[in-house]
Amino acid sequence: MTDADGFTLTPTVLYRMDPEHDLLAAATTRTEIGEALLVFRSEEEAEAFRRDTGRCPASEGFGAVNLSGEEIADVLAMHGLAIVAMPEPWTGAGGVDLFEGENFIRLLEESTPV
Repeated sequence: MTDADGFTLTPTVLYRMDPEHDLLAAATTRTEIGEALLVFRSEEEAEAFRRDTGRCPASEGFGAVNLSGEEIADVLAMHGLAIVAMPEPWTGAGGVDLFEGENFIRLLEESTPV
């Protein structure tokens, strides 16, 4: 998705699905306003996060998944989350933008598909 400023975004989460053991998990982070779903700007940034932090490894069933706004809303609801945390372009040293889930979904809906 590309917004009016030309920023390209392919919302990507790190997610684990193990239907055999009835296990679903999403990468989250604690913030000053509560637990938040980590949403990366691209699959490449999600993979860089995994590589640099060792969190959410493929060996534990996690994979990088591109999701639409509607799918992100579903993940937020399924896990009882109301906040999205989007790291700045992943360099290992940067800030994190926090969004109310509904506002983040609206942002995605208002973006123009690439």
